Amino acid sequence: MLWFSLYNNSEYKSDIAAYPDVSQIKGIAELEKNHTLILQELNEYIQANGIQSHFNITMVEKPESWKVRSLVVWGVKMYQYQKHFPKTMELMNQIPGVVNICFNALEPQSKIVPHFGDTNAVIRCHLGLTIPASLPSCGLKVKGLDKNWDPGKVIGFIDAYTHEAWNLTNERRTILLFDILKPEFYSKKNKVCATVLMSFYLQNIGNIFPSLYKMNRSVFKVVLWPFICILQLAIPIRNRLKRKY
Repeated sequence: MLWFSLYNNSEYKSDIAAYPDVSQIKGIAELEKNHTLILQELNEYIQANGIQSHFNITMVEKPESWKVRSLVVWGVKMYQYQKHFPKTMELMNQIPGVVNICFNALEPQSKIVPHFGDTNAVIRCHLGLTIPASLPSCGLKVKGLDKNWDPGKVIGFIDAYTHEAWNLTNERRTILLFDILKPEFYSKKNKVCATVLMSFYLQNIGNIFPSLYKMNRSVFKVVLWPFICILQLAIPIRNRLKRKY
């Protein structure tokens, strides 16, 4: 059954393993093999343009400690940034069902607080790029289970479970984050993307009005339904209009 945190204040419950094996998914091995080229593209971009802080300030202990450069945001293709990452996009386009792609930097002595993700429709993946240390100094916890990042290796996990991350070293940790749609939800791709994007809009409002997070979210399903329907239609149209030939 499709689950969204937008409509539910509590964590997703399931017997699915916290860290599913993604090594056999098409394109993952090639991505790992080329991780140094991906890191080179990222370093060149950061030197020229910098990297912005994540929009949700409630998810970190220190302001501006979690930084992101998105290339695809839940089906919305960020062509203006993709042009700086041709090799990265070539590799990512080989992986089926990817709906979200971003570079993710966690600054020294920083933590992303425990939280649960937006939907159970995806497996979230992290490709290690610069990993300054292993556990216990730097790592990821999903459903109570700790995991190391390793340079050039992909970790898959269920983002809907409660998870957190930390970097207690004196160097920046960087990964390539991407979400792979589970095959059983391929036919609902636009619905999944539109619903998560609507959740992002509300999270931005929640930064200003934290009481929003305490509301009974079941009412959102009715109130937001027409807006989500419009978004489902708007995402592919927007991508076609923005595409660079």
